[in-house]
Amino acid sequence: MDDGGIVGSPELLVKVCEILKTGCELGLHLNPAKCEWSWLDPDCSQECPIPGVPITPTDKIQMLGVPLGSPEFVEEFVEKDLCRTTESVMNKLMEFEDTQAALYLLRLSYGICRATFSMRTIPLSLWSKPAAKFDTHIGHTVFHCLGLKPTPEAYDQASVSTTIGGLGIRRIADHAKGAFTASWHEAQSITHETWSNTFSESDCSDVHQSQQKASAETDAKIMSRLKDPRDAQRLSRLDSPHANAWLSARPSCLDGKDTILSPKIFRVAVARLLGQPVFSTSAPCPLCKQTMDLFGDHSLCCKKSGDRITRHNNLRNLVFKLADTGLLAPELEKLGILGPTDKTLRRPGDVSIKHWSLHRGLAIDVAVICPLAASHLHSLEPCESYAKSQKTDRYAPAFVKSDYDFAPVVFETSGAVNKEGEKVLKQIIRFASKREGITHTVFAARAWARLSCCVQYSAAQQILNRDYVDLTQVADILT
Repeated sequence: MDDGGIVGSPELLVKVCEILKTGCELGLHLNPAKCEWSWLDPDCSQECPIPGVPITPTDKIQMLGVPLGSPEFVEEFVEKDLCRTTESVMNKLMEFEDTQAALYLLRLSYGICRATFSMRTIPLSLWSKPAAKFDTHIGHTVFHCLGLKPTPEAYDQASVSTTIGGLGIRRIADHAKGAFTASWHEAQSITHETWSNTFSESDCSDVHQSQQKASAETDAKIMSRLKDPRDAQRLSRLDSPHANAWLSARPSCLDGKDTILSPKIFRVAVARLLGQPVFSTSAPCPLCKQTMDLFGDHSLCCKKSGDRITRHNNLRNLVFKLADTGLLAPELEKLGILGPTDKTLRRPGDVSIKHWSLHRGLAIDVAVICPLAASHLHSLEPCESYAKSQKTDRYAPAFVKSDYDFAPVVFETSGAVNKEGEKVLKQIIRFASKREGITHTVFAARAWARLSCCVQYSAAQQILNRDYVDLTQVADILT
């Protein structure tokens, strides 16, 4: 039998106790030692009228895990429940060698999720100190694991949802009011009662909205703190479907190693996400000798190596693999796809599927661009404009007399993808999920995570390939 609480006169509670004792016939035995009796009048010193039931002081009442006593007791209760093991757990996570796994565990198991119950049942003003302590521990752990500077801007972005470009490490101070307000109003709706809101505005609002909507509004307000055009573009492109699937990807090798990112790769990718420098100094690019910016934008656009080709091929091969899983018989860079009359020997279809629709095939042209490059910085949707100007306008007319339709799939290094490409990939993923016999939502989430991780891996590797080391400084250290 689960826990419960009853409030009433002493006579009523004694009668309830007698009724509960009749449960012995059903094998339900009341244990008085585990029961509690509290007088609502703190000055009452009478004994409990039920033998064997201990008295709990009025200022230390708790019910179903919610402290209802004095403010001092509430703060002490939450401190013990929330922060007792936090420091030791955070220390263990900071010693974790796998940064991606550490952040995954922190977000799903040891972050704000541990405080959700308290947020929905206790006004924040009664436990603001434990909440601040908990937020500080979590924030310190995140940036220690990542090896990044805990600047206010980076911490703000890290504290919002992964769906709009954060790390999902939400703070109690930001979301407690929305959680308590939602719980307060929903409880009245469930019980068909009307209660007087005696809480301060900082604890509970008179405006009712769900906790999910309140959190989304809080995240949006945090992300609205923009400073320069680069940050505005960076944050805008992160707020796109599937852009941040790599952050919520489970680092597992059950379906391949696509979602497993090494600590170096993961840290560079997160630094790019948070707008933090990936280089210590603006040194010349070791390949083209141009001065590199601190944030790695040049590395993603540099043409002096095969890095961009490697980035393209990695993504192309993964799209091919998904199509092959769906038994679509894909072909890589099919020659002669424009028909026998085409003498240019062009192969605009990176992945070609002969039977896509009735009597028509599909030629998929894959591309990856950097939305923060000078040519895209002022474009609202770089992947869309690039897909139209550099792909559709250039290649689509040549497919008019062929047996194939043309579809550009353009990813940004932020993770965003053009709408036509998203539509094509969704259909390929649906084919693959049916052939694998896996629930579509599960397979699709995993497939987008694999695609997102592929883009982030290639982009981070481009930056690491140009990482600058001053050999004279190394020599000075060694001597």
